[in-house]
Amino acid sequence: MRNRLILSVALLFTLSILSSEAQVQQKDGKSSNVNVYYFHFTRRCTTCMAVEENAKKAVELLYPEKVKTGEYTFTAINLDEAAGKNLADKLKVGGQTLLVVRGDKKIDITDKGFLNAHDLVKMKEEIKSAIDKVLF
Repeated sequence: MRNRLILSVALLFTLSILSSEAQVQQKDGKSSNVNVYYFHFTRRCTTCMAVEENAKKAVELLYPEKVKTGEYTFTAINLDEAAGKNLADKLKVGGQTLLVVRGDKKIDITDKGFLNAHDLVKMKEEIKSAIDKVLF
């Protein structure tokens, strides 16, 4: 009886993981998750910190439900740390960069992000435009 209960719980756990992963896949096999990455170094200026702050706010304000479910994420990644270097290598990032990524699509909005670092309204426009591009 106890073995059956353990087996049932393990089966339900496995099915829930498979189900949640299937929800994140599209028909073409690409991830439907949208990731906004801000790659930076440990030493940063005021503008660099504003890029992170306003890009994060923009994603959270534009897509609160999708952020809540984990479909859309914002992640700041320190290039001076080993964990950050792995993803940077995978995405071919060598310096401070603001990217919107979905599957194999990637939009680099670094220039626009820094230009609008202190303007949340314009940052939201740039983030939304890039997300729209990776969705279609």
